[in-house]
Amino acid sequence: MKRIVAVVALIGCLGVTACSPTTVFAPDVLAGVDPNFDFSRWRALPNQTVDKKVQLGGRILQADRRDGTVTLVLMQLPIVEHPAFGPKDTGKRSGEFAVTFNGTIERPFLQPGNRVLLVGTTQRAQIVSVDDTPRSFPTVAAKCLHIWNTGGREISDFPSYGAGYETLEEDTFCAAHQ
Repeated sequence: MKRIVAVVALIGCLGVTACSPTTVFAPDVLAGVDPNFDFSRWRALPNQTVDKKVQLGGRILQADRRDGTVTLVLMQLPIVEHPAFGPKDTGKRSGEFAVTFNGTIERPFLQPGNRVLLVGTTQRAQIVSVDDTPRSFPTVAAKCLHIWNTGGREISDFPSYGAGYETLEEDTFCAAHQ
């Protein structure tokens, strides 16, 4: 009888875990994130919302590594949980923003089209050169970035398991001090 109760309890725990939201960041990284952050308002008035901890998703448009700092220009994408967790291109343009990250990220993860999920704090607008043209972008100083090396495809296009499937390379990068 005890064994049956233990098995039922285990199945129940696994069921609850399977239905709980997926996340790539530890709870301490997500602590203090503003769940009601208004991206559109911040994009319109970036200097009025400084030092707010946010979680955003996007697609890399451009990446630059210089002196231990990575600067990304991202197209903002909504974060979804199904059919796969992460940023998903819904076809609606919601705007671009810049991300600064103090740390090292390997070149394959910085390719245009890759999907990014980040946690960081909003900063004052920053000038970033895009195609040799200086542009002002609302900016986030990233504490942690999770990058899927999708090559521009959707995360859900990569089957998770099984022989013969193309694996989706992904990794999390956190700044040493923030």
